Order: sequence, then structure tokens, then C-alpha cells
Amino acid sequence: MIAAVTTVTLLIALAPQAADKTTLNEELWDAARAGDVARVTQALDRGADINAGNRYIPTPLYYDGLLYTCDSNGVLTAYDAKTGARVYRARVGGGGAFAASPIAADGKLYLSSEDGDIFVARAGRQYEELAKNSMKEVIMSTPAISDGLMIVRTLGHVYGIGERK
Repeated sequence: MIAAVTTVTLLIALAPQAADKTTLNEELWDAARAGDVARVTQALDRGADINAGNRYIPTPLYYDGLLYTCDSNGVLTAYDAKTGARVYRARVGGGGAFAASPIAADGKLYLSSEDGDIFVARAGRQYEELAKNSMKEVIMSTPAISDGLMIVRTLGHVYGIGERK
């Protein structure tokens, strides 16, 4: 049985790129926060910048009050989910190509690069890179986490990473 959707939540995080677009982007943010799809459409039609940056593949991640986006070039940006204000912007592991979406568990963010590295950063209001784990193969897909196990698909293998129970 398929349930009908009765409520739609519109979530948009904005990072104004130019002073002349700031007011228009603020209008877009206000319309999105109010759930006013017509006003969102009008702001977009007038040139509001919803796609600032280069986030055309990785999906945003909401975790513990912050919205994280990772650009395809490895720039991680955190936004306050309540206000939309940018909290920080940092380059993951010195840069690279990122197609996989960020994931989170146990207070940590996991960001997989196309070069085959999985970067671990502390979740929170300041960027702190904790580790770099090389899988030695291209990673294009987003890892999955379940019950203490991270499942990673590389170009040629599928790995289950976790502690033995």
C-alpha cells in the first residue's frame, strides 16, 4: 500500500556569491522557510542562486542541527539548519573529486573521494579532519552505514568495515 504525501517540506540552503544577489537570495530563503513554492519559483525566475558552488552530484546531509554540502571539488560547507547561515567552509583532504554524498554516524562525517580515500571529520560547528583511509580504488558511490558496519563499494570491490562482534 502506498501512502499519500500530505506535507511537503522545502529545504534550501543558500550561500550568496555576490552582493547584488544577496537580497534576492534572502527572498528565496524567506520563501523557502515559509514553504511558499510560488515565491520560491518567482525568486528563481528572477535569478536567485540556489546552485552556488559545484554540488551537482553529492546529496546534502542533515546531521545534528547542521546541513552539510560537499562540492564536487571537495569543498565541504556547513550551514545552521535553523537559520541557513553558513557556519564554515573547508577543503576536504586538500581537494580532489567527490561524487559520493557525505554520510554521518557517531559524531563523525565520512567523505569519500573519487581517488579512493575516505576522509573522517568531526561533525560540528568547526571543521576538524580526523583521518584519511585509502581504499586504493575509485569510489563513486555513497557508502552505507548500518549497525556499526560501513559498506563501501569501490570500482572493483564491496567492503564491509566495522568491528568484529
